[in-house]
Amino acid sequence: MSGFSRKSRHLLIALLGVSLAITGVMASGSATAAISRADGTIVRTGAVRPADPIAHDPTIAKEGGFYYVVITGDAQNPNHYLPIKRSSDLVHWQEVGPVFTSLPSWVSQQLGTTPADAWAPSLTRVDGLWRLYYAASQFGTQNSVIGLATSPTLDPGSPSYKWTDRGMVIRSTQGVEDYNAIDPRYVDDGAGGAWLAFGSFWGGIKMRRLDPATGMLSSTDTTEYSLASRVAPDAEEGPAIIRHGGYFYLFMSFDFCCRGINSDYRMVVGRATSVTGPYLDAGGVPLTNGGGTEVLRGYNEFIGAGGGDVYTRGGRALLVNHYYDATDNGVPRLNVRPLSWRNGWPVVGDPLNPSRSVGHGDAYLRIVERTTGLPVTDVGCGYEGAPLALGANTPDDPCQQWQFGYRGGGDSSVLNRFSNKIGEVHACDNFDGGAVAQWGWIGFLGNNDCQRWVAAPTSAGWTKIQSILPGSRVWDVSRCVGGTATNIVVNTRTASCQEYRFEPVGPVLLIDQDTTSHLTGRQWRFTSVGGAEYTISPAGSDRVLAAVACDATSTPTLGVFERDRHATPCRQSAHWTLLPNNDGTWKLSLVGTSVVKNVKLELP
Repeated sequence: MSGFSRKSRHLLIALLGVSLAITGVMASGSATAAISRADGTIVRTGAVRPADPIAHDPTIAKEGGFYYVVITGDAQNPNHYLPIKRSSDLVHWQEVGPVFTSLPSWVSQQLGTTPADAWAPSLTRVDGLWRLYYAASQFGTQNSVIGLATSPTLDPGSPSYKWTDRGMVIRSTQGVEDYNAIDPRYVDDGAGGAWLAFGSFWGGIKMRRLDPATGMLSSTDTTEYSLASRVAPDAEEGPAIIRHGGYFYLFMSFDFCCRGINSDYRMVVGRATSVTGPYLDAGGVPLTNGGGTEVLRGYNEFIGAGGGDVYTRGGRALLVNHYYDATDNGVPRLNVRPLSWRNGWPVVGDPLNPSRSVGHGDAYLRIVERTTGLPVTDVGCGYEGAPLALGANTPDDPCQQWQFGYRGGGDSSVLNRFSNKIGEVHACDNFDGGAVAQWGWIGFLGNNDCQRWVAAPTSAGWTKIQSILPGSRVWDVSRCVGGTATNIVVNTRTASCQEYRFEPVGPVLLIDQDTTSHLTGRQWRFTSVGGAEYTISPAGSDRVLAAVACDATSTPTLGVFERDRHATPCRQSAHWTLLPNNDGTWKLSLVGTSVVKNVKLELP
């Protein structure tokens, strides 16, 4: 199986990663009480969950008794530009019809082509009119325009309902501007000023002042403000800005949409005291220097959660976003989520139409090397191309926290919490001593097995992490095979630094695959006790999950007990090992007993 060269990687990003629109959307089916997860496990719920409506890049507003969302169009439905849906309860939705049945003629004149749909609308009430900003583009290029349409009402039953084209607001041209004129978002600064935030990839997120009366670009302030940017491939887009508590909060999407269940979109936020910035994340890192505090990522059936808008009216705050439905072949659907505040930062809650599954995705783990006791880390908290190496023992550092996520066929990926990138045989250079570094997930491509791994347990809770590429090379440490560094490499030769343990970070859910007794329904913490063994305690308790036997012939009783407080002759076994099963589940083994539990490790 051949891999991609570095040059091919960047070409692939240009073709696949410029996440500008969703095309070819089709819906089918409805939720059932027993569903199959993307990882193949069955999760049962007590009631049928109504299917979320088709949506991509939603914007939300309220008029009368209805909430309205306008979304990116569906190229499968001709003459259906910017569809509108409405709901009285934010769970059950009805179609209203599109804004346009054909794009305004100026769009084709400007672009030299007629796009199949229009993208990423932004809906705001200004001076008695609804203003709808939207984008149209030649996919994968900077040949893009942002337009404006207005209507007195959103109610299609009203005699005054009518969308009027107001023309082009701004455009970008390939090779001329350093930005892409898509993903518009209207911003009211609360002091009489009106602004347009926009942008995607290339030069990142930009802002221009608007004429409040017309909604077009200001002729007196032509300053182009930069709000956010990242290192190549600069995967960020979809700004949404709100005011709260003396700050402006910039929400946006990182990484890649539009790949169905292989999308890794997520949402981050930063804040500023001025609408034009500078915006900083919770750690003080400027968003123009790659900063962004994560507020939402995909989990369970909600793959690639992003493309969001924020609603704050009448004391209610909501985040709307799209996701790719893992239970329905990656169809993009709508989530509506409550938004609250903690210590001056937004907290995104579970959707009003909740998940069919428990938990919030794969638990984060530290991957600890046996001979040194040191964890594997993302060197420099980097992104594409950043190496993996042994690092200092700092358990709270997200750069040394990973998800060992099942990808099907017995294979898993190793995803870093901070970067959202995958550990791979770097550039598919599959030879002894080849580097292990990070890249965005493209392991779904048929000739890119470089990002797929399996666990190969050895003994006593230790395992090797083995590539599925020819040669079955495993993780090793450079200095253990003749090098001088602590970088992770792949190697076939037997060396002393090829065994690792997985240590869950913080409280986790243990979803028992066989029974609900003892484990399911609680949050648990793992504590290393030497070797690859752990004690497991309910979060907030000093008790331990253990088996107790009071004579040599009795079956041990599994339960949560006081630590080592049993009268003679009772004995307690409380040390566990944890190993991946290579099917999305984990094997918990109680040392010195026959007690084994197969569990899912989930975020609470």
